[in-house]
Amino acid sequence: MAKDILRGKLVSKGPHATKGVGKGGKVIVTNVLFDIDDIIKEVKFWSGRNAYIGFKLNKFEEEIRKDGKYYYSGNITFERNMDFYLRQRFSIDFAIKGAEKVQVEGPNGVIRNLMKGKIIFTLFTNMDLDYDNVFKNSKGIRGFIHHIFFEYIYFKTYESHKFNLGTNTGKIHELLINQIDSFKIYKES
Repeated sequence: MAKDILRGKLVSKGPHATKGVGKGGKVIVTNVLFDIDDIIKEVKFWSGRNAYIGFKLNKFEEEIRKDGKYYYSGNITFERNMDFYLRQRFSIDFAIKGAEKVQVEGPNGVIRNLMKGKIIFTLFTNMDLDYDNVFKNSKGIRGFIHHIFFEYIYFKTYESHKFNLGTNTGKIHELLINQIDSFKIYKES
């Protein structure tokens, strides 16, 4: 009878875990003009405006090869505590391959140095349940209470936050594409 009341395989989607949500995704653009610093600043601005905290440029590596081409790789992370129990996290890996520095002219005759090449952004999103480890490794009655809390009290809130994270993932995709498109106003000199 108790099994009929409780859903099957609760642990597979239940508490004590970081849940990867959505497919994340990639933005890949080749042979375009861009400034990676401007793109990173825009992502930082968007994350701050949407109440995400802890924006970090965790890794930024640059390599200039013998042929004069530039290769960059890096990672950006930021997160938001949705409530006392759940945290949303974004991680964006970026890679620039075979880029070269070019001098371009803007619409008002403004001269700028940009990069031209291939740029790849890979998004990873997840939701960290019980991020303060209040219930971590709880067993016995405390584990049972945690389980009941997640499955019957918090589950609809979890689903709502999951939808919100998916929406913000789409907004980040759109932001990255729009940022790359914003450099189309420049023409090579």
